[in-house]
Amino acid sequence: MTWGVMFRSRVLWYFCIFSVLWRLGSAVSVQAPTTPTFEVASVKQNRSGPDSIQRVAMPPGDRVTITNVTLWTLIQVAYPGMSDTIGGPKWIGSAGPSLDADRFDVHAKAEAPASREQLQLMLRALLADRFKLVVHTESKTEPIWALVVGRRDGKLGPNLRPASADCAALRANAQAESRSPCGDLGAMAGVTGKMSVRGMGLDLLARVLSREAGRKVVDKTELSGNFDWDLAFTPQRFLERSFDRDRFPSIDPGGPSVFTAVQEQLGLKLESQTGEGSVLVIEHVEHPTGN
Repeated sequence: MTWGVMFRSRVLWYFCIFSVLWRLGSAVSVQAPTTPTFEVASVKQNRSGPDSIQRVAMPPGDRVTITNVTLWTLIQVAYPGMSDTIGGPKWIGSAGPSLDADRFDVHAKAEAPASREQLQLMLRALLADRFKLVVHTESKTEPIWALVVGRRDGKLGPNLRPASADCAALRANAQAESRSPCGDLGAMAGVTGKMSVRGMGLDLLARVLSREAGRKVVDKTELSGNFDWDLAFTPQRFLERSFDRDRFPSIDPGGPSVFTAVQEQLGLKLESQTGEGSVLVIEHVEHPTGN
């Protein structure tokens, strides 16, 4: 074989190898998962004040409605299971009333019905896009509240019962209406002190209780499946300071704390324990861009 033939053969061999590798690289890039995003979304500042009604509605489906909440709360919704969020400027808010923080309304629609977990990923993408939010997580050992069954015989309280249908089925069978058939999570903002939930797991109850209880709540009841529950308590913010009774006529200043209500009404209990927690650290954030 002459030198020229050998050279052409080697060039052809390299070309074939390069072609195969390029095609493999193209296939990988095409198949790489993409972060889900909302089809349309609106983010607007709400200036009604911290004592106005706050609402977070994000059950499985294609719509998200969040009203008058801080960016700190939006981050908690988008990144569930975080024991704390640290860093960032004062205007994003923090745990508790956050009287001087900015507040926002978020209305978004997914292209198709999605699970709550998928909607949370879409909300993360929205926060990164509109607020330029950049975060990372760190682990630490910390005190937690363990949500456990309160009675040795396992009997539940009068306001907690196994659900006849899960939230997805309730939504599928519901007529078009403004309120979610899965119930009201108004207590998430610590404003109404009332929850009426249908067809959801107790892990959701633990997440909602985390903010009011002052530390992360972990579901350790070992109760699987979906439940219906009704819970009424006096939010800590109204127990600790005076408030305008005319503006909040439904708030009972002498009502039970969330700890007492969980035990008496649901038959569950919040026990102080130590556990591994994840802290969300804000690296960068900006005021939201326009819609």
